[in-house]
Amino acid sequence: ITNYRKVQENMKPIGDDGYRPASIEFTADNTLFVSSDGQKVPLNDPRLTILVPSMGDLNSQMFAAAFRSLGINAIAMPEGNQEILKQGRKNTTGKECLPLILCVGTMMDYLENKWDGNSFTAYFIVQGSGDCRLGQYPVFMRDMIKRKKMRNVTPLALSQENGFAGLGDDFAKNAVLGLMTADVLDDVRSGIMANAVDPEHGEMVFHREFEKYKESFIKDPSKVFKYLTTMAETIKKEVPCKTHIDDSKYIALLGEMYVRRDRFAHKFLSKYFAKHGFIVKDAYITEWLYYIDYLMKIKIIEPKKSIKDSKERMVRNLYMQYAEIRVKKALAKSGYYKYERTNIDPLLNHSKHLFPLECRGEVGLTVGTVLHETLDHYCGVINVGPFGCMPTRTTEAVVTPELTVKGKVEAHRLNDPKYKINPIFKDTMTLPFLTIESDGNVYPQVI
Repeated sequence: ITNYRKVQENMKPIGDDGYRPASIEFTADNTLFVSSDGQKVPLNDPRLTILVPSMGDLNSQMFAAAFRSLGINAIAMPEGNQEILKQGRKNTTGKECLPLILCVGTMMDYLENKWDGNSFTAYFIVQGSGDCRLGQYPVFMRDMIKRKKMRNVTPLALSQENGFAGLGDDFAKNAVLGLMTADVLDDVRSGIMANAVDPEHGEMVFHREFEKYKESFIKDPSKVFKYLTTMAETIKKEVPCKTHIDDSKYIALLGEMYVRRDRFAHKFLSKYFAKHGFIVKDAYITEWLYYIDYLMKIKIIEPKKSIKDSKERMVRNLYMQYAEIRVKKALAKSGYYKYERTNIDPLLNHSKHLFPLECRGEVGLTVGTVLHETLDHYCGVINVGPFGCMPTRTTEAVVTPELTVKGKVEAHRLNDPKYKINPIFKDTMTLPFLTIESDGNVYPQVI
């Protein structure tokens, strides 16, 4: 601090060059983009483009489609690749985690190669507090934009502490519907890769029908369940299976949300395991929304007191429960998805004796899934995250001592004293569990 003060004394003041960064303004009635010259425009202004980061190829496309269904120009950023990784590393210090590096990489790739240098641009990002550095993503992006003196570019950040509210009821409904369908469609695709007689042909049919569905969603989200039923029936007809969905073998892919959803980040694990006959089930993004709503219900998260945002959260939660049933029942007709509701209560009930609910984050959900569903539902669990991720390492540290059949039975009997497991599993047997940290490079041989 002393040295900093001495340097400041000898520095000459820099004149005001007139640069002002753009920003987002949340009002009681609307959300506005404030340009570098002070213009305030709504999000559906044709001059504004919203960039959606890769939360998995299907999720990002459907989230962008939710914006576009409301007349908002949104573009889904591509999945990560080596060039995007280089862009991200070029604009970061090397201390940041992989999701931020890839988000920065996709943003800079767009701005340097596709942007006209002046049109209004907002990069959608979420923000959260706690041990994860997610809370610093928008801060880092604002500082970088300011440092590079980019005009009319800003992050559009929604906070998980406010239940991701802020863009209105219609957006909340369409966004959660888009994410829900993308989550389940990802399961369908994983099922095709593992169970289809010809997986390559199956994927071709899947992506062809997905493009039709996405365009239909943009035109009229109210008919989404009809479109999904048609899609499911087409897949069942054109993609014969060699293994029935009831006889499938599953592996859970859990951990940090971005890495487990972005296929480049986790190095296409779903394809790897599909070749060995396993369906990889990525934890849903909508599962996290249920989790945030649960924490609000029990007062661990207390969002800001706003009638508008409270109403939006209530509408989203109710619609999500309704949409989940309709979406899952429709896609179960494909033969590549088995209907089941998302229920986080048993997961948290099987982990809170090890990781209290007050310690928020993916840790409780991952530990709960390992102890509640391994051997009963999943053949094994992969805990994946960026290199140096504190929640990922916390999960490994908390769950490792409990990774036996005995630990699983004890966790179950805290909730159901009569719980029994097949006697083929002995108390000392270790549950199949693997933690993988990804920095964007090829996995080492030991992995």
